[in-house]
Amino acid sequence: MTSDEQVPSVHDLLNDATLWLQYARGVTAMLADLIHEADEVNCCQLSLALEAIAAMTSHGTRQLGEARAQMSWEAVAGGAPARVPHPSPDFV
Repeated sequence: MTSDEQVPSVHDLLNDATLWLQYARGVTAMLADLIHEADEVNCCQLSLALEAIAAMTSHGTRQLGEARAQMSWEAVAGGAPARVPHPSPDFV
């Protein structure tokens, strides 16, 4: 991980995103097991848990977006050719 003053690398952003999305997956699985086994559900606690899952997922997907944007920016700044889809052979 980088300090607050450093710009995180693509690698750091992807690692961070992976961690947050794995956390969200783990909490979702645990919550599903608890609800499946529960006799009754406390809706207030359930809503807090769901909000936490949403926040972790949002953070992870935001990190993925930043990594993708940074990769694109680095490709353009490095002179790499832009990815342009090739037309199909039938296109004339």
